[in-house]
Amino acid sequence: MPGTVDVIDCTLRDGEQTPGVWFTVEEKVTLARLLSDAGILVLDAGFPASSGADIEAMQAMRHSGLRASIGATARPLRHDIAAAAKAQADEVFLFMPTSDLRLRETLGITRDRAAGIMRSGVDEALGEGMGVNIVFEDATRADPEHMVRLVDEVCLPGMVSRLILADSVGCAHPTSMRALVRTLAERLDPGIDICTHAHNDYGLATANTLAAIEAGARAMTCTVNGIGERAGNADLAECLASLTHLHGVEHGVDPTALPELSRYVERISGIHMSATKPVTGFNVYRHESGIHVDSMLKNVRSYEVLPPSWVGTERAYVLGKHSGTSLIRHLLAHKVDGVSAGRDLDDDTVHLLLDRVKSIVDTLDKSGHESAFRAKEAFTSAALSGVAAEVVFAEYQRLPAKGQA
Repeated sequence: MPGTVDVIDCTLRDGEQTPGVWFTVEEKVTLARLLSDAGILVLDAGFPASSGADIEAMQAMRHSGLRASIGATARPLRHDIAAAAKAQADEVFLFMPTSDLRLRETLGITRDRAAGIMRSGVDEALGEGMGVNIVFEDATRADPEHMVRLVDEVCLPGMVSRLILADSVGCAHPTSMRALVRTLAERLDPGIDICTHAHNDYGLATANTLAAIEAGARAMTCTVNGIGERAGNADLAECLASLTHLHGVEHGVDPTALPELSRYVERISGIHMSATKPVTGFNVYRHESGIHVDSMLKNVRSYEVLPPSWVGTERAYVLGKHSGTSLIRHLLAHKVDGVSAGRDLDDDTVHLLLDRVKSIVDTLDKSGHESAFRAKEAFTSAALSGVAAEVVFAEYQRLPAKGQA
């Protein structure tokens, strides 16, 4: 495995492509600043050819003095690359489908034609003074022999910085991802880094990203909270935690920035995270089960391998239906408002207090659960539905007929 991995965040581009999600220019600039301050190396900051707002936002990012490199996604077409240059991008992510399904069935072009377009795009981007990253879209459904040929013809040393293998439909698994990375690494100039862009349709985006790094990839793309098309992308916090604690790989990102990033993206995206979301979820460092709490009070490593201090938070113990006597004793042994419990507790008293706690839980009103669920359902439906189709028909009716002033 590499000793260090470059982190490319795609929340500003692929994250915003989540159906129904959109960010204002101000939100994009704020998020870019938070990501840059956290230590993210490169921002996939937008698709300038598709949005004037992305151009405006990226220009504002440039003027705000971010430390992170500002990247733009573009097709290898003159118009797209010119838009990236107008947005003042440092580098571009030139993407071209590599699978026959995408090339022949949806674009109607041959493999040879696709390779020629990509070569022209590389020359165009270099002419604009931008760094070049080649993105093999739908790489996990492509013929490996075709991709090997593309590596030989397009990924030229001194011209291309990274080769990004996109699992565009999330169909890879760790074994196949390792094999793909190793196959292409054998033909790729060592000066060009392999990177992955994993989607999460089978819940394997983080696993596939780590598998690629195990096979020698030296860069990865992620999004905050894993948002993105369909089931989303590899989650930034999950990948960073795994690199740090399971693999000992450096990445240059401050983990204490992850909770703030997660909350900010929740707020501006309208997509709210589960309490059990790994690394940054509300419940990740909280314990209720009696057996767990008893063990944790003796040694926190009993049921906690990811320390809460890594993300700048603290563990907590929850009194609830599944609590045990150890937590009762622990709570009363500590001073409350500067005053100790004042006496030793016999077993009968401890069990009585525990029974009262459980009785209170059993009688709690759960109407709040129902109202919160309904509010969440209503908000999600409204916030992520986009513009109603009827608007298009209404606007069409307002358009003047052809030939009329």
